Amino acid sequence: MTKPKKFKFNYQINQELCMSCAACELECKDGGIYIDDTVHYNINLDNCTRCGRCYRACPAGAISRVPNP
Repeated sequence: MTKPKKFKFNYQINQELCMSCAACELECKDGGIYIDDTVHYNINLDNCTRCGRCYRACPAGAISRVPNP
């Protein structure tokens, strides 16, 4: 059994800044961006490879990089 990869940081979406423009979802090639039950964009950390494409694509600056504890 392989251990899941431990990343130094994660990305998260600030729902108050998000314009729901789908730029992040269109940039993500790993299926890491999804629309959750509250109809907001969110990041699936299991699929996210921390490539930063969503972070760079967001015109509203709603995606931030947060350190992992």
